[in-house]
Amino acid sequence: MKVSIAEPIYDWGAFQATSFGLYCYTATNGVWYDTRDLKLDSKFEAARALGTTTLALGFCVWLFYLFAGCCRFGPMSFKIIGFFCFCCTIFQGLVFLVKKSIVCSSWCGLDTGGNCAIAATVLWFISSSMSCAAGKAPEEEGAAEEVAEEDAEKGEE
Repeated sequence: MKVSIAEPIYDWGAFQATSFGLYCYTATNGVWYDTRDLKLDSKFEAARALGTTTLALGFCVWLFYLFAGCCRFGPMSFKIIGFFCFCCTIFQGLVFLVKKSIVCSSWCGLDTGGNCAIAATVLWFISSSMSCAAGKAPEEEGAAEEVAEEDAEKGEE
């Protein structure tokens, strides 16, 4: 989030905060500083916690899809993962609570991280929708094999 230089949140003389993230900020001298030492309000802390939750849950979803390439999972597994992806959509969207915090009391604009968070929210929703539609039931697999056998027999005739 870009903050107003006219009314900086934290002013240390020559070092005013110009860009805030969930875990660091940039000062006017171009150096990145850690935000974990600063006393910020509960909305900022909630945004930070939701961002971390999205990261952890997204890692679990990634592991599932990594194993889904090797192992066969039923449709219910994909629906559960779709629910987790939808939770990531909600949590990633709620990261924008930071715009209601003390960091953005006067003016805040979107920087690279904010634009990436918007894209991530959309992509989590798309992956949620696609995951709920994925997976084959075991009885559908048997039907597909029978159709393939019938087609092979017709081709031989």
